[in-house]
Amino acid sequence: MEMQGVIAINLNVRPGQSIEVKGLIAENCTDFAINLGKDPENLLLHFNPRFDLSEVTNTIFCNSRENNVWGEAQKENVFPFQRGSETVVSFTFEKEKFNVLLPSGSWFSFPVRFPEMVISYLSLKNLELKCLKIE
Repeated sequence: MEMQGVIAINLNVRPGQSIEVKGLIAENCTDFAINLGKDPENLLLHFNPRFDLSEVTNTIFCNSRENNVWGEAQKENVFPFQRGSETVVSFTFEKEKFNVLLPSGSWFSFPVRFPEMVISYLSLKNLELKCLKIE
């Protein structure tokens, strides 16, 4: 069962700022997602940890979507998530990349693939929002 979560608009997050998302991962989900960008068709970052989806297990998929067209997925094998538990993920927005800080303390970067100077849109899937912090 897929749970569509929070959608936030007009965020006005600029390079140099970070977005911290604290949430409860749905108990029976195959994956969850945090999307950051301009709108649903233009995502600078689609952050998609997959427990068991499309023959992929315990892998984080990241991608971008410009004008509703997906880019090439980047896969990360660090997987500090558990269904039914709370998690915190922090995204630092820079002009050229995102630095993604995972709850285990490890981090990775994902490139900003098309020019966008403001993140105005955030959406969550299979993640119940507990706290959203923008700094």
